[in-house]
Amino acid sequence: MILQNNNLNGEDAMSEVRRLRAKVADLQERLAEIRSVSDVEYAPTDPHPWLRIATTVGLTFALGRLIQALRLPTATAVAIPMISNEVNRRFL
Repeated sequence: MILQNNNLNGEDAMSEVRRLRAKVADLQERLAEIRSVSDVEYAPTDPHPWLRIATTVGLTFALGRLIQALRLPTATAVAIPMISNEVNRRFL
């Protein structure tokens, strides 16, 4: 039941608050049950997602410059994104 009457007295308002709190508690229990049954792991929230992107860009740039300076074959240059992704996955 949604509050549509703004003229509730104190007792009616308190009973409505109790009812809503009970509903929230029920929904929290149901959500916990769903999460416990699900085998999906929830990724932890990363406080600085931009840092991972910046590191990947910087690493890719540095590896590209290194490949240019060493005059390595083109196949090596193609591997740069794969190398930087692997470094990112292991260390970040």
